[in-house]
Amino acid sequence: MDSKGALSIQPVRQSRVIALLAGVWLVIILALGAWWASIVLRQAGRIAELSVAAGHPAAQALAEEQLTQRMLYSESGTFLVLLLTLSGALFWFYWRDMLRARGTQAFFAALTHELRTPLTSVRLQTEAIAEGEPTPELVERLLADTHRLESQIDKTLELARLEGGGSLAEQDIRLDPWLTRVLGSIVAYEGDAARLEMNLEPGLPAVRGDTSAVQMILRNLVENSVRHGDVDCVRVELTARRAGRGVELRYRDDGRGFPGDPAKLGRMFQRGVSSSGTGVGLYLVRVLMDRMGGSVAFAHAENGGFEARLLFRPAAD
Repeated sequence: MDSKGALSIQPVRQSRVIALLAGVWLVIILALGAWWASIVLRQAGRIAELSVAAGHPAAQALAEEQLTQRMLYSESGTFLVLLLTLSGALFWFYWRDMLRARGTQAFFAALTHELRTPLTSVRLQTEAIAEGEPTPELVERLLADTHRLESQIDKTLELARLEGGGSLAEQDIRLDPWLTRVLGSIVAYEGDAARLEMNLEPGLPAVRGDTSAVQMILRNLVENSVRHGDVDCVRVELTARRAGRGVELRYRDDGRGFPGDPAKLGRMFQRGVSSSGTGVGLYLVRVLMDRMGGSVAFAHAENGGFEARLLFRPAAD
C-alpha cells in the first residue's frame, strides 16, 4: 500500500500528465510542420511544371522553385524554432515551479520535525523540573532546546521576509571589533561543541551591510558546522583580510564537510542526503550576501571540512 498522501501523489501525477501533454504537443507541431512543408513543396513543383508547359524557360522555372524552397525552409524553420522554444520555455517554467513546490513541501516536513523534537524535549524537561528539583543538566538542556527553537523560528521568519521582498537596513560596519564580539558570543553559546580561532588583518576598512543580516549569516554558519560537522568539538577558523576596497571573510571548520558538490549549497532547501536540517541556513547566507551587494562561495576546506568565502562590498563613499 502506498504510504504517500494526496499532497505527495498529486504533484507526481501532474508532472506525468504535463510531460505527456508536452510530448503530444511536440509531435503535433512536428507533424503540422511536415504536412505544411509537403504541401508547399508539391505546389512549388506543380507551379514549375505549369511554367514550363506555358513556354517559360526551364532554368527560370527551376530557379523559382528553388527560391520557393529556400523561403519555405527559412520562414517555416524560423517559425518552428520559435514555437518549439516557446513551448519548451513554458514547460521549463512549469517544471521549475513544480520542483519549487516539492522543495517547499519537503521544507515544511523537515521544519515540522525540527520543531517537534526540541518541543518534545522541552515538555519532558519541564515536567521533570516540575516534579522535582531542577538539576543543572536539565536546565542546560532546556536552554539549549529553547535556543534551537528560537533559531529555527528566526530562520523561517527571515526566509518569509526575504521571499516577500523585505529590505535590509544597511550601514557602514567596522568588522574587526564587531566580529570579535558577535562571533565570539555565537561560538561561546555552543559551549563545548565549538571552538573559535580568529585571524583578523589589522586596520580592516569599513564595509556596507546590515548588522542583523551579518549576525544571522555568522550564526547560520556556526550552527551548520556544529550540527553537521559530525565531530564532538568542531574547530571554527575565521580569517578576515582586505580584498580590494572591500573585505573577504574566510570561514572554515574541521568537520566532515559536504559530501556532494559544494557549488549546490545555498540553493533553496538544498540539503545533504543524510542531513536532518531544513536546508534554509546556507540559502539565507547566500541571499543575504546578495542583498548586501556581496557574494559567497562554498567549497571543500583543505582539511576536508567546510569552507565559505564571503566578500563584502566597501562602505559608501
